Amino acid sequence: MSDILSGQFSPKFSNFYDLMRFRVTEILLVSSLYDAFVLEEDGSLVDKLFTEYIDLNLRFIPRITTVSSAEEAFKKLRRRDLRFDLVLMTPHIPDMDIFEFGKKVKSIKPQMPVILLSYEPVNENFLFKIRSEKKSIDRVFYWFGDKKILLAIAKYVEDRKNLKNDSKHGVSLILLVEDSPWYYSYFFPILYKEILEQTRYLLKDSANELQKFLRIRARPKIILVDTYEEAKKFFDTYKSNLLGVISDVRFPKSGKKVDDAGFQFASYVKDKLPDIPFLLQSDEEENREKAYSRGLAFLDKNSENLEAELRQFLLNHFGFGDFVFRLPDGTVVGKAGTLREMAEVIKSVPDESVEYHATRNHFSIWLRARTEFELAERLRPKKVSDFKSTAELKEFISNEIKRFLDRRDAGIITDFSFSHFDEEHNFIKVGSGSLGGKGRSIAFLNTLVSSEERLKNIKGVEIKIPDTLVICTEVFERFIKDNNLFKRAIETDNDNDVVEMFLNARFPDTFVVSLKDFLKNLNQPIAVRSSSLLEDSQNLPFAGLYKTFMLPNNSEDFNIRFKQLIDAIKLVYASVFFQAPKRYSRNSNYRIEEEKMAVVIQKIVGQQYGDIFYPVISGVAQSYNYYPFEPLKHEDGICNIALGLGKIVVEGGETYSFCPKYPDIQPPYSSPTEFLKNSQKKFYALDLTSSEKDVVNNEEFDLRVCDLKRAEKDGTLFYVGSTYDATDGVIRDNILIDGYRVITFSHILKHKKFPLPEILSELVDVCKKGIGTEVEIEFAVDFPKKRSFDGNFYLLQVRPMVSGKEFAEVEISEEDRKKALISSSYVLGNGVIKNLRHIVFVKPDKFSPVKTLEIANEVAKVNELFEESEEEYVLV
Repeated sequence: MSDILSGQFSPKFSNFYDLMRFRVTEILLVSSLYDAFVLEEDGSLVDKLFTEYIDLNLRFIPRITTVSSAEEAFKKLRRRDLRFDLVLMTPHIPDMDIFEFGKKVKSIKPQMPVILLSYEPVNENFLFKIRSEKKSIDRVFYWFGDKKILLAIAKYVEDRKNLKNDSKHGVSLILLVEDSPWYYSYFFPILYKEILEQTRYLLKDSANELQKFLRIRARPKIILVDTYEEAKKFFDTYKSNLLGVISDVRFPKSGKKVDDAGFQFASYVKDKLPDIPFLLQSDEEENREKAYSRGLAFLDKNSENLEAELRQFLLNHFGFGDFVFRLPDGTVVGKAGTLREMAEVIKSVPDESVEYHATRNHFSIWLRARTEFELAERLRPKKVSDFKSTAELKEFISNEIKRFLDRRDAGIITDFSFSHFDEEHNFIKVGSGSLGGKGRSIAFLNTLVSSEERLKNIKGVEIKIPDTLVICTEVFERFIKDNNLFKRAIETDNDNDVVEMFLNARFPDTFVVSLKDFLKNLNQPIAVRSSSLLEDSQNLPFAGLYKTFMLPNNSEDFNIRFKQLIDAIKLVYASVFFQAPKRYSRNSNYRIEEEKMAVVIQKIVGQQYGDIFYPVISGVAQSYNYYPFEPLKHEDGICNIALGLGKIVVEGGETYSFCPKYPDIQPPYSSPTEFLKNSQKKFYALDLTSSEKDVVNNEEFDLRVCDLKRAEKDGTLFYVGSTYDATDGVIRDNILIDGYRVITFSHILKHKKFPLPEILSELVDVCKKGIGTEVEIEFAVDFPKKRSFDGNFYLLQVRPMVSGKEFAEVEISEEDRKKALISSSYVLGNGVIKNLRHIVFVKPDKFSPVKTLEIANEVAKVNELFEESEEEYVLV
């Protein structure tokens, strides 16, 4: 130890000039148009990054250059006049597999960090491939709609690059051991926010703007590793700089996941640094007592207060925030928020408290967290036994701090604030967080139709989205937390109990005012639709598992209208915890605890016809046709349309199918009578007489099923109907003669009185290019009551669809073919499912459509049997 009592301690800010030599100033974002839009769903991506940097007083704000293809990216990377520090890519690059893209980037720029930012979960095989192919993708992060992840990614790359140099100057680090992208994407922003806010908090100990600026360079670094070997390597190398460790319990060791890897690593660390703060985090509650018995802190990943508990641990153990003087039993006896306060308070606190903190290096940890490295290093080697008394120890610490402060004047910085809100007149949002799957797709469509010239005025038809409000995931989280619903809802195995629980819960007051203002200006029917994070995931979509409610919104009593809206929102929230999504998640790599729900409130397209409301046409268009017939091809796509609300289309009812490229080709029925037999005979409409009804857990509670006579009376059959003439066995393209009414859409598809095929062809192509994969589009068309085809086209939703064209290397040997039970050259996808022992087979010769429900019930019983035994099976 150097002689610190005889000399003056002078802060060496000149050392700070050597810190943070590498900065992320230029980011190349490679994504499809849709993926880029998802990242900008609640404002400009650049604005988000700018806002976060300004809020935290960071001066170097990265610039983002966006390209929509691998080809464009390579051109940028090869240009000598451009220098990028980070390549950030999204899951869907239209012209190249993401692993191949990563390898190509590394071949052009070997040291270039390549980060995948995904808004949908990735499976374990994908992560294993990343770990085993380090020369492709460096790390996967998830986008939860929180702008802080962008800051965290930039800082993650900077910390990795600067660690070796900055550690020589005493900069501290926190080691995070976690192999789940879902969790470290959640933890990272919290950790960086606390570190950067702590850094900003201590800026008032700086003498001038230059010192404040330099101090930011010295903030603690966060080093993320995902294997035991990597964690051990970093600990051995940088243990003298370590503030503490946050570790998962289960993570890979020697290439395999080990259930107690975290405990093994904790023992290794504690053996060399007994006083180092070590936090174990796990989703298995039984690990809590194991951690406590070994003197480790524990954090339950399932905790409703996860962020608050993590933050509290950082404040208590990593030296963040105020220094809290405690007695060995935990009693608080003093507090110091600044160095000057520390110099004074330490004189008056009980000796027992000072001895408690000094023997555990708490003073040096606190100083190191505040970037006072030299002072921290002077105190760290000191032992209580080095002093004649505790009073002498107190005097020593106080004097060292005062010597430091006497050489500078304290300065206070005023925090900057920056806000940005870009509100489209027909798309608004409430709360923060993510818009969810449906919400972001609608927002993307809104941007697309307003900017894409190809979609403007196709034969005079305006393409638009209905007026939409999205209640973001923050509101869901607040609702769950404020009413303590999470644990009860997870554990409840009866949907009706969940419904009652949610309907009786209180909606957050903060957002009630906004929703009331919205509803007061809306006097037509609305749809309240689920928009969860996982709902439109391409890997494992949760679509169809959650609720949608149609509301007439026509009561003269505003309180009734508002209650119906709030109840519908609550029921959408409740559907997250119903048995179907719970079972679905158990059979996947995802947990229902990871789900977050946004809600889309959208004007229903259509018009009032007496006591009902509906559009003339609803439909779903897919860019890829799984089952084409000559001359149609897979890539020509397919569309299903129907009269009335789209429920009949979504549920696979009797609809009309056509290919937008060949609209004249009718469905392959053998005769007009077969066409008549399979055509639409009923349609869904919203029952406007249900204005006073309570919303119940039944999506059809205010829907009405109507026949074609009602459509003819309303005048809507005029646009879509024809007549089957039984006298000569033909279908005639009008409804002016007697006969059986049949829906053929001939006026639109055959006689081209409305350009629906042209609109869908352009729209599908634009969306497909924008999203970077095959797409499915929901839409509606409405016409005026004056028997004119001057209709309006409304886009309701777009989502990625699995087409079977995803990139994957599959090698099937001749030996594999011989062993195969079943083989086919036409499949909907590929993958590996292990431990299969059972096949549940529905015999084709015994199958009858009239017994579908009975068969389904039998299959359900078999499914329950295998669920209880936790065995996998194939249903054929």
